[in-house]
Amino acid sequence: MFFKKLFRKDHESYREKGEKLLAAGRIAEARGLFQDALESLPPDLPDRPSIEFQLRDRIVQTGNRLAELNLEEAGHALQTGDVAKAEEHLDLSLDLAEDVTIREKAEKIRATIQGHAHHDHAAHGAAGCGGCHGSSCQPVETANISDHDLVDSDRFELLVRPLPGDLPERYIELGKEFAKGYLAADAGDIATARRIYEELLSRGDDDILRYEIALLDHRSGDNGRCEQELRRALELNGANPLCNLVLVQLFVESGRFAEAVPHLFGMVERDILREQAEMFLGDIFHAQGDHAQAIEHYSRLLPGQFKREAAERLAGVLAECGRTDEAEYVAKQYLKGCC
Repeated sequence: MFFKKLFRKDHESYREKGEKLLAAGRIAEARGLFQDALESLPPDLPDRPSIEFQLRDRIVQTGNRLAELNLEEAGHALQTGDVAKAEEHLDLSLDLAEDVTIREKAEKIRATIQGHAHHDHAAHGAAGCGGCHGSSCQPVETANISDHDLVDSDRFELLVRPLPGDLPERYIELGKEFAKGYLAADAGDIATARRIYEELLSRGDDDILRYEIALLDHRSGDNGRCEQELRRALELNGANPLCNLVLVQLFVESGRFAEAVPHLFGMVERDILREQAEMFLGDIFHAQGDHAQAIEHYSRLLPGQFKREAAERLAGVLAECGRTDEAEYVAKQYLKGCC
């Protein structure tokens, strides 16, 4: 009995070890343990919905972080001319990310690579390769993607182009100094990014600058100031999709569901990142034990880009409600071979 208890692997032990690994920066291992914890949850656990919500949130967070790391690796590969390696990292990023901005960023970079390939093939034609065939012939597009411009203006544009709505154009219009701060933040140089943003902010208030400063505050662990900056940004532009989304994420992280829910309904009504808002609503209602509402919001996402994630959650909720046949139907329709 003693040894059985000592070597027991339950959800609490998985989760505790996952948190320690996450704090140590071992994100992939932590994510695996959070997944193990989720799978190990007893069906009759009294507070199962709340714990499941927290574990799913951890899995999403770590997945998005790993996706970001793969995007960085893709950028490094492009700078060295290794296009195939870059594409591998982009595929991994798309497999891991639930964040729409990360997914769009990966897709845009991949489209840019393909665009370079198409342009070079059209420009050089059959004679451009001098009769060279096979894998020993270095692709022409490699030289274009890996030149020095990619690490400044082109790299900045690649990073902001996937942003939703009119944000890409607005980010670019903020100019070279802002781009310098943005790239500094992307590289982890928070001090430089903050100095540049605050200097620009002194010349005129702007929702994008407030939002980017809020992100720096969040990365520094100052969620109070982060919220203040987000609220000021929304006063300047209530339709900024990223400000709305990150404010909701702050509410959810601190368990402020009563504030998150009406804000999310407002996002749905105004068509601001509607699918992500619906997913958040489903997760929150599930955590609160409101299965009917959770089922409704997950079901709305089945035709969209988050259909796999929504189907996984929907099947789980249906199973919890004893609606086994419906859960099996959802799994068969949306989870078998779904990519």
